[in-house]
Amino acid sequence: MSSCRRILLVAIMAVPFLALEAVDASAQSADCSAAVQRVLNQTNGQLLSVKVAKNGGQDICKITVLANDNNGKRRRKMTVNARP
Repeated sequence: MSSCRRILLVAIMAVPFLALEAVDASAQSADCSAAVQRVLNQTNGQLLSVKVAKNGGQDICKITVLANDNNGKRRRKMTVNARP
């Protein structure tokens, strides 16, 4: 997947954050964008979803990707919790 396509997917996934308060929405989507890029680079996967959740009072990004397994033969869905 090209990096332009990944950036477009990240931008599309940021749309749900628009329902949040204006100040929080831009901050949270920007924070998760960096986390999404890290996870996509590490897994070489395809982005499925991004959600912001609380863990011990801190925001975390729950990033779901479709990635190859260790053998490279099967695709699997995995969710990664990442700090923004």
